[in-house]
Amino acid sequence: MSPPLSDAAAWRSIFTISFLVGMFAVAVGGTPVLLGVLLARQGVADSVIGISAACSPLGLIASSFVIPWAAERFGAVRIGVASCLLGLTAMVAMALVPEPLLWIVARLLWGLAVGGFYIVNKAWLAQLTPSGRRGRVFGIYTSFLSAGFACGPLVVALVDFRSPHCFALLGAAFIACALGVLLVRQRLPDFHGTARAPVLGALGLIPAALLAAASFGAFDHASLAFLPRFGAAHGTSTAVMGIGLSVLNVGNVVLQPPIGWASDRWGRRPVMMGCALLTVLGGAALPWVIGVATPLLFLFLFVWGACAYGTTTVALASIGDRFSGAQLLRCSAAMTMAGGVGGVTGSSAIGVLQDVFGTQAFPRALILIFLALAVVAARSMRGGSPATLPDAAATR
Repeated sequence: MSPPLSDAAAWRSIFTISFLVGMFAVAVGGTPVLLGVLLARQGVADSVIGISAACSPLGLIASSFVIPWAAERFGAVRIGVASCLLGLTAMVAMALVPEPLLWIVARLLWGLAVGGFYIVNKAWLAQLTPSGRRGRVFGIYTSFLSAGFACGPLVVALVDFRSPHCFALLGAAFIACALGVLLVRQRLPDFHGTARAPVLGALGLIPAALLAAASFGAFDHASLAFLPRFGAAHGTSTAVMGIGLSVLNVGNVVLQPPIGWASDRWGRRPVMMGCALLTVLGGAALPWVIGVATPLLFLFLFVWGACAYGTTTVALASIGDRFSGAQLLRCSAAMTMAGGVGGVTGSSAIGVLQDVFGTQAFPRALILIFLALAVVAARSMRGGSPATLPDAAATR
């Protein structure tokens, strides 16, 4: 049984988990930047760089099927530590053998490790936190996560892409996370020996949460890939848009706890719909805002990115409201899978649409995605007794 949230030890566990996932995100945010630069310096073909980059989200998707089964068999604490060590192993392999083809395999394992740590982290927090405070707790969690993502590329840039130093720093983050999990292991739900529930069985039970994860995955990857180009097409310099992307991430860090608190106070469905609709309005306003004074543009990006990410914060709280044990672990895995799928397919589709219709396809595609999320949230996030996932035995 998890300790009550009022217990100081439980709060320490919650903040420790949030801090660890932030530290983990430093490595997750910095590694793709480092590898991309090093592959380009080696003169590797763009096609090989693309295949290498795609292996990370593929590993992330694979983790959604492997990790719940492994956690139920061996315990979530062991899988959390093993995920950190697997990520470290992948980093060491890439540091010692600078061979692009080996890196493809290593990045697949790296994605598996990243997904594993995220899945058990989200399940731990949802299990530890009571419903009345789950929104604000996940707001804190996602703030740490966003801060880590923002710091990762900065750490790599400050070390000036000198690969031994960068690999050592990013690998150290995996070691620190493994030690942190061991430090608080007695307070963490382990899910060992719980009844199985199929990951795909969650698709019909949490449609809004899964679509929220996929929508933000598309928003995140597409913004990184296409927002600077969209700005350049409207006369805004690349330097300004680069800073704008950082401001967008800062908005995620600062505004997630208030969004989580609002979902605790006013309910998951209205806050999910509100964040989705504000993201829609932001997409509609982007062509006009992009050319205004820089401070107003930065303020817009600060709020717009936080609203898009806020849908995921509310989604994480909502699955914690409805599920526990193995079912919670499976729903966490399903959200990780949805985020990976959204990141891969969303940015790819928007890229194709831009080739056909021009840069205006970028905000218009995001408008359609988040409008669909608002509709699904309105229809599916209603009151009533929570549904359950079938046992694995029942699905055979």
